[in-house]
Amino acid sequence: MESIHQAVGQNIGVVFVALAVVAGAALVLSVVIASRVGRVTRRFAWVKGRGEGEVDSLEAMLRVVESNAREVERLRADLDALSVESRRHFKRIGLFRYNAFEGVAGHQSYSLCLLDENRNGVLLSSLVGSNFNRAYAVEIADGEARRKLGDEERAALKMALGAG
Repeated sequence: MESIHQAVGQNIGVVFVALAVVAGAALVLSVVIASRVGRVTRRFAWVKGRGEGEVDSLEAMLRVVESNAREVERLRADLDALSVESRRHFKRIGLFRYNAFEGVAGHQSYSLCLLDENRNGVLLSSLVGSNFNRAYAVEIADGEARRKLGDEERAALKMALGAG
């Protein structure tokens, strides 16, 4: 230990210069680091309000994100409800036109089948004669008629079932 004290005492000038170089390097390194930290801090200054009394921008963004999440959830629920409701809209349509009676031309009679996604709906038939018109309606449930159908009505139902 004594020899260390003697070596330092004899070379005090060299030790002092070495400490001064280390201190100077530390000072330069501190200035470089402070400059880089300042640049990074300025880049992200928008995250936090700049003045006194300003709201923290990050907190404001979080409130907006939470609000958007609630709105997306509400829209998703609305979409699900619309999807369920749309299954009851007529999507399958079959129209078969024909001449129901002799002497009536132009395919004035028709059978029109309107079905929803679940194959439920109605089949309407209009028979046009030379001086009269008759109309019939048949309920369709799960693709089946509630009564026996004529050839033209079966053709309209088949078209509607094939349309989906």
